[in-house]
Amino acid sequence: MELGSEEHKELFCKFFIETHKVFTPEELPWPELDANVLKKLTDFPIWDYAVHTERQVFNKLDAYSREEPDPLIKEALALQAYEEGRHADILKYFLKHYDIPFNEIPDKPLPPDLEWAFMSTGAGECIDSFFAFGFLEISKSTGDYPIELIEVMEPIVQEEARHILFIQNWMHYQRHRQPFLMQPVHFIRNLWAFADAGWSRLMDIKNLGGSSFTIQAREHENSSLSPKEFVSLCMRENKRRMREFDPRLARPKLIPRTMSFASFFL
Repeated sequence: MELGSEEHKELFCKFFIETHKVFTPEELPWPELDANVLKKLTDFPIWDYAVHTERQVFNKLDAYSREEPDPLIKEALALQAYEEGRHADILKYFLKHYDIPFNEIPDKPLPPDLEWAFMSTGAGECIDSFFAFGFLEISKSTGDYPIELIEVMEPIVQEEARHILFIQNWMHYQRHRQPFLMQPVHFIRNLWAFADAGWSRLMDIKNLGGSSFTIQAREHENSSLSPKEFVSLCMRENKRRMREFDPRLARPKLIPRTMSFASFFL
């Protein structure tokens, strides 16, 4: 199959649309949590940021989907926007269900270049999902949280795997639709989107408290894995989750390859 072809577009858009699962936050089997787990969750310093981030992703994707002229891509983009909005709703329902306090951060204005916003947002999702795959697997083995709560999160994390697969194929499709001499320019723009997303996350960590945020996160995690072992776990989990999808679809490779290289220095 040729990347950028109509066949490619049909494959990655219809894959995304046909694998959508219908559910609401209220329908998920939220378990009862004991006081220790509730305190651990309450003390975690990310909830305001997490809800705000998911909401911002929804706003950007929803606006960009309205600009997309291709009906099939438009439908897939609108569906991803809906799922991102549902992630924000799930987080808010989770926090309210367990009486975990959080503050609603006002939405930021939309950027003027919505295609770039989607590209940068998609790059950020590729980064976040790579590490989320590993964190979820660690949670299963450490016993920090009830397995019932982890099972509630599992389909949501797998939904993120669908998102990054769609984003990767959308990037390939857009690049290969360009004139031959413009394809390297589009590729460099993709790399810049990943750099922008990575820098944005470093600034977010700094705003959440810098080193104190990292220390708090480590205090909440009983895993004895070294950073190198954690990266290896993320890579294995990324491969496992991607294995479930049609082999003709392009896989996200930049973050796994970057982290594989970085692991030599850990």
